[in-house]
Amino acid sequence: MTEKPDSVPPAKDPRPRPQYGELAPEGWTWQPPQDEDRASPAPSPTAGAGAGTPPLRNHPAFPSTPPPSRRTGQRTAPGWDRPLTIGLLTFGLLVTLYGAFSLGALPDAMQLIYTQQNLGTYTPAAGIGTLTTAGAILVVFVWLATTAVSVRLLLQHRRAFYVPIIGGAVSIVALFAFMLAAMLNDPTLIEFLSRQ
Repeated sequence: MTEKPDSVPPAKDPRPRPQYGELAPEGWTWQPPQDEDRASPAPSPTAGAGAGTPPLRNHPAFPSTPPPSRRTGQRTAPGWDRPLTIGLLTFGLLVTLYGAFSLGALPDAMQLIYTQQNLGTYTPAAGIGTLTTAGAILVVFVWLATTAVSVRLLLQHRRAFYVPIIGGAVSIVALFAFMLAAMLNDPTLIEFLSRQ
């Protein structure tokens, strides 16, 4: 009596081998072959081991849809980008408020310099109030624009940490430019500094 071999070599599979995430062509359906050796189901564990049924061929399961990043075509930001961006925006808000209030308190700071250097009483020029108000508004506007661009990039799952850094640099330059312009409008202070 001849024994039937335990494993039957798989027949040539006519289907094209899919790539990762690739879907079948439109209208193509797969019909399982009607082989006699595939007709009987696998034996249950209670049946005797090796009951004479050949093992079924295992076909690897392929994903039916591509991963989200490939499906949408958008780049995804790393996980550290969102908390870093939010932290930088929060820090930028604190610095913006401090800068805006510092510009508002510039006449008091100038009076302190006058008192320390025995220059008399500080009398602000006519345009100092307008200059410091414009500076404070500009610093707040830079922070608002930075926040809007950062939130938009975060919602698109793109990197956004560099936007608050650029906005902070622009805000600091604007803050110092307005402070310097206010100080250069004071002839008494300029005369004192030129004698030093």
